[in-house]
Amino acid sequence: MSGTVSINPYATTTPQNSFLVQTQGYYQGAPYDDPIARLWLASGTLKSSETMVMWGGVPIFEYVTVAGSGADGLGPQVGRATSQATTTGWSTNLQMNSMVVTPGNSVPLAGIGNSVGFFRNGTNQRLAVQIDPALVTTLTSADALINATALYWDVTNYRVTATTTGGNFALPTTTKLLSINTNSQVVSYNSGTGAVTWTTGDAAIILI
Repeated sequence: MSGTVSINPYATTTPQNSFLVQTQGYYQGAPYDDPIARLWLASGTLKSSETMVMWGGVPIFEYVTVAGSGADGLGPQVGRATSQATTTGWSTNLQMNSMVVTPGNSVPLAGIGNSVGFFRNGTNQRLAVQIDPALVTTLTSADALINATALYWDVTNYRVTATTTGGNFALPTTTKLLSINTNSQVVSYNSGTGAVTWTTGDAAIILI
């Protein structure tokens, strides 16, 4: 007789180096602890028309909650923003509610109907997001003011960039880039298989 579990039905993995003392990077979708801004955490449900799962560190839109619809207690319907005009906030992994951690990786994911935690623009929350390596190179080559670089959302690689082509859209002008770290855990999405995994890469702290 053994006191150990013989199988592991939840075969999740841990991002490389995530528990080593020399790890100093950010985790995409994680907010900086703040005794004030954390109180602005909101929650909604992923809209049924979304064609991708949701993870933390993504600009989102919100639909008006219709009172009496039976879902007003769950918050608004949310999804991936497609323009500056529709961007109302950013998704987060904080208090991930019904986000799912699937075998093979440990990225918290929300499917259609699942809860999505988010912070709205104007809350002064600091949030870790993925950033384009080319923008990192630009920012580290010379001193850069936090409000001197126009920021865009890369709709193909799902990260903050300075590239304006390819359908990328400008982020709200109130979005400020505070710091960057090139040894962070960021989300990698395979459009062919739909797999979402952690990978080591470039992340930034933005103020929203």
